Amino acid sequence: MDLRQYLKINRLITDGAMGTYFEEKYQTEDVLSEHFNQTEPEKIKAIHLEYLRNGARLIRTNTFASNSMFFENEDEVVRNIRAGYQIACEAVEDYCRESGMRTEDFVVAADIGTIYDADHMEYDAVFAEYKKICDTFLACGARCFVFETQADFTYIEPVAAYLKQKADVFIIAQFSFDKTGYTRAGLGVEKVVKTAAAMENIDAYGFNCGVEATHLYQLVKDLTFPNEKFVTALPNAGYPYALRGKTMYSKNSSYYVEEMEKIADLGIEIVGGCCGTTPEHIRGLSGRLQDKPLAAKKIGLTADAVVKGTESEFARKLRMGEKAYIVELDPPFQNDISKVIHGARELAEVSVDMITLADSPMARIRMDAGHLAVRVQQETGVCVMPHICCRDRNVIALRSSMLGMHMNGIRHALIVTGDPVGRGDRERVTSVFDFNSIGLMQYVREMNEDVFANEPVFYGGALNYHGVNVDAIIGRMKKKIEAGCSCFLTQPIYTTEDVERIRYIREHVDTKIMCGIMPLVSYKNAMFVKNEMAGIRVSDEIVARYTPEMTREEAEDVATQISVEIADRLYDFADGFYFMTPFNRIGLIRRIIETIRKEH
Repeated sequence: MDLRQYLKINRLITDGAMGTYFEEKYQTEDVLSEHFNQTEPEKIKAIHLEYLRNGARLIRTNTFASNSMFFENEDEVVRNIRAGYQIACEAVEDYCRESGMRTEDFVVAADIGTIYDADHMEYDAVFAEYKKICDTFLACGARCFVFETQADFTYIEPVAAYLKQKADVFIIAQFSFDKTGYTRAGLGVEKVVKTAAAMENIDAYGFNCGVEATHLYQLVKDLTFPNEKFVTALPNAGYPYALRGKTMYSKNSSYYVEEMEKIADLGIEIVGGCCGTTPEHIRGLSGRLQDKPLAAKKIGLTADAVVKGTESEFARKLRMGEKAYIVELDPPFQNDISKVIHGARELAEVSVDMITLADSPMARIRMDAGHLAVRVQQETGVCVMPHICCRDRNVIALRSSMLGMHMNGIRHALIVTGDPVGRGDRERVTSVFDFNSIGLMQYVREMNEDVFANEPVFYGGALNYHGVNVDAIIGRMKKKIEAGCSCFLTQPIYTTEDVERIRYIREHVDTKIMCGIMPLVSYKNAMFVKNEMAGIRVSDEIVARYTPEMTREEAEDVATQISVEIADRLYDFADGFYFMTPFNRIGLIRRIIETIRKEH
């Protein structure tokens, strides 16, 4: 079938879900349907045939999970893909023999799911795996490719370009949204439509999984499509529920078909189903939509988001090349915030540009940084940058927190991955890590272009400058910058080696770096940081400047001298300074800041 010509005058009905229908038909939830391609291919073919007999003209190979996340090695993946493609082709041939139709009236689409394991696989390795999957399908004869349940465009564009170089293929990219209209990576519906429509190598784009038909209609009914590219809609049958240990979907095919007809009337050319849909759903779609004339899509260009809002003094200073000063305060372990509020007011007297609040560092529970940030900013007038770490909250809670903080006037954030939960606590405390810091930055970048377009969030990242391979550190920084990171806050700097490392990084990365200074307030404190805090280097020379017999005042004199000396060595290339307050000693931090400003 020449899909491009066919879709100009016909609507294309696809199959429904393979995975959930396989579980329902054969009463199994423990094994992915893809694993049956080689062991029980007749079961897979039987499902393909049911969809064909009920009106599907495009069937997807049973290969959504045929990748290294679910199969042991590359050879197994290749064998599974070959088997899946062969089964689908045989199903079309069998159906044509029994119905008298022609095989060229049907499309067997190479179905490719996402490879999510980006935190453990480098970009090049994931891209290479996609190319291997595509090459395998091409060798089988595939000329239509469906990339399902996508969350972003990281691999779609390069993989599509790779395929187009190889053969004349038809490429469909489908994205999964939640009820609020965002992908797992934080892309909004309008952003996805605009981006996908502009991609040269994509022939069709659209929606699958995530939501059921009613919610999908609500997400797309007011969309304006940028051009004449074909659009797909394959929502779920509904939302799953558990019954006696089994995952179930409602038997709602008639309702589903009614909602899908409303979607199709928006001008959607390719319709079908995802999780929970069965041959009964496809029979209803085929009967209602197969011969119905295509409606015209609303065609037009969506406007770019306009970034407005008031620039903070901190952001203005960084933009203008002026030195900025940030001070970190510790949220309390209990509910008494008097020390934090008092400290913030004292720092306001020396005109610090920003106060930053850590998010339960070292996985020790402290007051929520976001909620405390709102209170501190409202009571003191000082701009606050709460840390947001990925350890404790899933994507729902992270987005909820961002929306709540934004509503309350917080426009800055430091996005970090977060310290892992200690080994002794792991039996009762669960880490989440839906994102790492880069992933969350990408998510917030999309929120800035959408929900926060008028008043975007200015966010920074942490710079762990230690490590053997400084170029790898720089590479990770560049990924954060691509994800919208506007500045970096470093770990504490003490040694000449640290200073030179920061200088090297600053020369090789076009960004703003706030250099970390953490005063050591006693001999005991210096020894602890030197020996107990991984990733922080305190030299013997620095420790030797303290003695166990020092008074508090004497030790703070030394701490001030050392901190000012470090700032002097950094001053020419630092964009500002990030002070970590030891034991809530605000007076010491004030003294250091005032001395640095006086000397420069």
